[in-house]
Amino acid sequence: MSSYYYFCATLPSLRHDSAPPFSLEEFLDRASRFLSAGDYAQLQGARLFIPEDGSAPVSSGPTSLLGRYYRWELAMRNELARLRAHRLQKAADKHVRPGEPEWDGAKVAQAAFQADDPLQGELTIERERWAFVESLAVNHHFDMDHLMAYALLLQVQERRARFTAQAGEAGYGTVYRSVLDSADYRDESGEQR
Repeated sequence: MSSYYYFCATLPSLRHDSAPPFSLEEFLDRASRFLSAGDYAQLQGARLFIPEDGSAPVSSGPTSLLGRYYRWELAMRNELARLRAHRLQKAADKHVRPGEPEWDGAKVAQAAFQADDPLQGELTIERERWAFVESLAVNHHFDMDHLMAYALLLQVQERRARFTAQAGEAGYGTVYRSVLDSADYRDESGEQR
């Protein structure tokens, strides 16, 4: 596995509770100057979310860090789908993707599902995602796994930075209007709407 001592040493430290020092695109642009073409293609595949079909991105390559992360992410998403389906008394089958069980991911989904409000649930997921990626990066300092972990952590920071009151209110308003528009109800006069 290649080592990128200089590039890794130039990267600022990331903290879970702070804003990203730069965007993922800027990070990838910097990386393109130092990494081999194959390693750069691998790094571009390090994405926080798995595609809808549940498969790891093709360009993610064979690194053990990404493989373990995607198993965790898939298990967490599958467990969230099961819990939500159970609450709605619906079948979860069409939302659960095939994959290996991963207890840590399922445990995070359960904790997020039990949160007091959706924001707290999302913050729980992001805090636990951060901790899991950090645990995978232990003893990887200047190699591709370090850079993969850095890319994932940077995406967590970017996602957390988008959690604002205005965005939450706008999202709530959109969902609420959608529910009202699709509901069959009668107004005070008895007219069906």
